[in-house]
Amino acid sequence: MSVPQRYGGLRFLGLLLMIWGIIVIVIGILGGLWLLLGNLWPGYNQGFNLVGLGPVGLALCNGLPPLVAGATLRLLTDVEQQSRAAIASADQSRKASEAAVKNSEMLIKSTETVMRNTEVAVKNTENTLKTAATAVLAAPAAAVTGVVGAAESGVASVANAADSAVTGAADAAQSAANTVSDAAADTATKIGSALPKLGS
Repeated sequence: MSVPQRYGGLRFLGLLLMIWGIIVIVIGILGGLWLLLGNLWPGYNQGFNLVGLGPVGLALCNGLPPLVAGATLRLLTDVEQQSRAAIASADQSRKASEAAVKNSEMLIKSTETVMRNTEVAVKNTENTLKTAATAVLAAPAAAVTGVVGAAESGVASVANAADSAVTGAADAAQSAANTVSDAAADTATKIGSALPKLGS
């Protein structure tokens, strides 16, 4: 993760120290080689001139400390930047972990809700099946009861009709008998009244 750099002045100072140390070392080495390989004194034309070792040693003693100091400053600023980047990455990872934990908790709650809804649906299905079975079993009994009731009602209706017919026939016969009896009595009376008149 990239983070903005800080301590730009220290980094620039470290760069200047490194450049200064490199310049001092390069100048010292070039001067020493010029003294070692040059023919500056008569009689020293053969071999190396050991006087040139002095500037090389002096350049190393004067150039290495600023070079090391500059490199150390830049290293410290780089370490600080990397530390901040590591802290920011760790913080981001912590936030991601917390979000994952929250999502897991929500998923667990959703799963529990689904399980409870499933249990309720199973219970409702069982109750529906029990109600349907009761209705299926009760339907034939109701049908048989209805048929028996209808048959009993039909038999009663037929019996009532027969009783009514018999009663009506008896009443009609009685009425007819009464009418015949009245007619016979009336005829006999008329005949009885006519007989004395025939004798005279």
